[in-house]
Amino acid sequence: MHVDGRRVNSCLTLAVMAQGKQVTTIEGLAKGEELHPMQEAFLKHDGFQCGYCTPGQIMSGVACVKEGHAGTDDQAREWMSGNLCRCGAYPNILAAVREVAGHS
Repeated sequence: MHVDGRRVNSCLTLAVMAQGKQVTTIEGLAKGEELHPMQEAFLKHDGFQCGYCTPGQIMSGVACVKEGHAGTDDQAREWMSGNLCRCGAYPNILAAVREVAGHS
C-alpha cells in the first residue's frame, strides 16, 4: 500500500501507524471502472502470483515507476526486491512494470 504517497508493506504496518495519513490500497488505483495502467499491464502480461501477493506487486510497481526506479530490468528488480518473489510469474511482472515505465 502507499501511505502519503510512499510505499510500505501492509503486512508490517499497524493501522495506528497510518492514522491521519493518506492511505491508498489496490482498490484505490482504479478510477471507477477504468483500471490503473499497472493493473492493465499485469492483466496483459499475466503477471500474477497468489491472491495475497499480487496487490502488493502492483502497488510496489506503481511506486517503482513513480519514483523513477524502473529504467532497467535490474533497477526494477532491486527496487521491488521487498515484494518480488522469484516465482514463475517473475518475468511477466517485470514486463508489466517496464511497460508502464515506458521501457518495454
